[in-house]
Amino acid sequence: MQPVRATFEKRRRAKYISHLDLMRCMQRAFKRAGVPVWYTEGFNPHIYLMFPLALSLGYESGCECMDFRIDGDMTPQEAMERLNRALPPDLQLLKIAEPVRKHTDIAAADYVIMLDCAADTSAEALRQAWDRFIAQPEILVEKKTKRGMSEVDVKAQAQITGTETADNALCLRLRMPAGTSVNVNPSLLTDAFIAWLPSNAPEVHTGMMHAERTAILCADGTDFI
Repeated sequence: MQPVRATFEKRRRAKYISHLDLMRCMQRAFKRAGVPVWYTEGFNPHIYLMFPLALSLGYESGCECMDFRIDGDMTPQEAMERLNRALPPDLQLLKIAEPVRKHTDIAAADYVIMLDCAADTSAEALRQAWDRFIAQPEILVEKKTKRGMSEVDVKAQAQITGTETADNALCLRLRMPAGTSVNVNPSLLTDAFIAWLPSNAPEVHTGMMHAERTAILCADGTDFI
């Protein structure tokens, strides 16, 4: 039995597949592809799949990970080729290898968020509003936890690694805590910004938001593989 970790992309229409549906999609792909994969034991055996860090609905990514075990003589490369033929074009495996790090090593994730400007708003005006918003001493938001809702300072948890304007949009590069101990969705920050605008910058309006996870990182800053 060979443990492997596949890195895959989730693009375009596939970004609207929920995490639960993603698991179902992958399980069906394994069956269609004929990959000899290990099943869990017990009363209700099912294909063993583990996704170290679930992706939020509506987010694209090119760095998603999935762990499984090949239970046969098939090579990881052949398994990847077969799976890609069975998967839709917006959901494809990029590489496959033996796992190096444990999922508990995940500490952060990088994101690129594009906030489109409404027709009556310039990208520079949106950037100036963002600068005023993020300059606040704290940004308190409600976050769902295992014990219910709690108020957290999302500014203290977010690391802004870049802010720029491009194509009539504001581009935000964020690094957020992620993993088994603390996991912060970047939409907590962007939703707070959009809610802040009407009272503090009524002349500034946003349009569509495009979000992508660009990296999953360990505590030492290296990529999770």
